Amino acid sequence: MKRFSIIFKQFIQYYIYFLILLSVLYIIKPNPFTLGLIIGTFGALINTYIFEFYLSRAKQPDNIHISTGNIWRYLVAIVACLIWFFFKEYVNIIGIMIGLMISYVLIIIRPLLQRE
Repeated sequence: MKRFSIIFKQFIQYYIYFLILLSVLYIIKPNPFTLGLIIGTFGALINTYIFEFYLSRAKQPDNIHISTGNIWRYLVAIVACLIWFFFKEYVNIIGIMIGLMISYVLIIIRPLLQRE
């Protein structure tokens, strides 16, 4: 589980760097797609944290119920989509969807980055 904690911290760094890059890009040239990416990436960051939190709770010996926090992660995705629903003219839904999938892209790309 220690290895997962190290990977989780690296994922958080990647998220923060990407959010900073997107924020600077949005400040320079405001775009609904970029704002959607920011919202979706922030949602993916929260989802990754929720997954790690529930996984660390599951490894405790006195815990009988094992969960990955699916309901909470679904709620984060629903909140991101509700932001789009109420602010359609400012936020792009495709950006939110891609942002929410960033964690899966990181899971696939991370081993390729470490093959030095």
